[in-house]
Amino acid sequence: MVQILWLIRDKVLSFLKSEAGQDTFEYVLIIGGISVAVIAAVVLAAPNLMKQVVYGVCLAVETIVPQVTCVAP
Repeated sequence: MVQILWLIRDKVLSFLKSEAGQDTFEYVLIIGGISVAVIAAVVLAAPNLMKQVVYGVCLAVETIVPQVTCVAP
């Protein structure tokens, strides 16, 4: 059991020290920033569209969890 934990620790440490991990994290940050900008643009440009999207998601959740009630926009 202890050997498995040491192996996992070594793998995690080698991943954190590698340059590939850093590059991957930087790409994730860039993609996250672009996603936030796109979502903000949609919300600001078309607020009625955002209401419809939220209502659609609420209806989808309502089919899974019947206790949820959605109010039409």
